[in-house]
Amino acid sequence: MIEMTARRDYEYDNTYNRALQSRIYADLDGTEYANLHEETGIKLFSYSPPIPPRNAEEGDTRRLIVAGHDDHLITTIATKLCQDPELNLYEMPFHADRAFSITTPLRDQGTLTTGTPIVVRYSTETADEYGIDTPYETTHWQPEHGTELFFERLHNNLGRKYQLAYDEEPPEPPYFTGYSFERTIAKPLSFDTESVTFIGSEWTFEYEIESGSHRKLLQLALTAGLGELNSLGFGFMNRAEDVNDGAPEQP
Repeated sequence: MIEMTARRDYEYDNTYNRALQSRIYADLDGTEYANLHEETGIKLFSYSPPIPPRNAEEGDTRRLIVAGHDDHLITTIATKLCQDPELNLYEMPFHADRAFSITTPLRDQGTLTTGTPIVVRYSTETADEYGIDTPYETTHWQPEHGTELFFERLHNNLGRKYQLAYDEEPPEPPYFTGYSFERTIAKPLSFDTESVTFIGSEWTFEYEIESGSHRKLLQLALTAGLGELNSLGFGFMNRAEDVNDGAPEQP
C-alpha cells in the first residue's frame, strides 16, 4: 500500500489507467523487470485506483494498492514510486509519502468485491458458439450475453493464471458459491492517437474454500486480479471485510 498526499485540489479522473500504467513500466526500466511491458499475455499483478476514488482537496490522503504473485515485483514498484514521489495521474497530482506491506489472507468462506471493473472479452468464434450476433472480432462481455459466457471466460482466465503462477493444473471450476452482478461501466482510454472504450462490470463473489489448490487460486484472484487487462488497472479485487467507504482498512 502506497500512502499519498494530493498536491492540489482535483476532480477525480476515472481515465487515470494509462498514466499509472506508464509510470509503473517506466519505473521498472533498469530493473530485472525492464521487459515486462513488452511481454505478451497474462501479467500477474493488479492495482487499485487512488482510494477513495473521489474529488480531493490539497493535502488530502489517498492510497494506492499494488498487488501481485511476485512479492519482489510489488516491492520494486512501491519502492520506485517512493524514490521519485511526484506521481501525476493526468489532472490528479500526488506525492507518494510512504509504502508498507499488507497481508490479505482468505478466510475459509467470505466475499470478494471488485475494486475496479472486470473486463472479459471473447472472439467471433466464441460468439457463434453462444449464438451472439456481433460485428466485432473481439467483443466485450455485457449482461445481455449471459452469465454462462462470463463465467466460462472468467474461469478460463483464472485457470491460466494459476498454471502460470504454480506450473500445475488448476482445480476444476466453479470457483465461487454465489455472485451478484452490480453494473457495467464504459471506460474510454487514450492510446497514443486513438481512443479505445473498454466495457467492464462490477460484481460481488461469494466463496467457500474446498481445498489447498482452491485457496491458492482464490488468493491469486485477489492479488493478480480477475478477468483481463489487470496490468492496465482492470479487475482489481478486495475482500469485502476490508472495504470501508471505498477504502480498504489499514492493517
